[in-house]
Amino acid sequence: MRHARLTIYQSPRNPSPRERRILTLLAEGHSQHELARHLGLAYHSVSNALGRMRLRYEAPTNESLIAIAVRLQWIAITIDCADL
Repeated sequence: MRHARLTIYQSPRNPSPRERRILTLLAEGHSQHELARHLGLAYHSVSNALGRMRLRYEAPTNESLIAIAVRLQWIAITIDCADL
């Protein structure tokens, strides 16, 4: 007797509140060193968190990671149009 096989795909989980805060600050233009100071974390903690998110969401750069976060509405960014 042959059994049917089902392929189950699990999408990656949404970012945690801490990861969202990191993404928000990064999108606002802060460096990883500034993020670490602002959040009271070690630099390597921020760097590792970004690396894990880039792998999880298949984003080759931090900029593409931000684009994914905005598109999927994990974070919101504000653009000042007065200077345009």
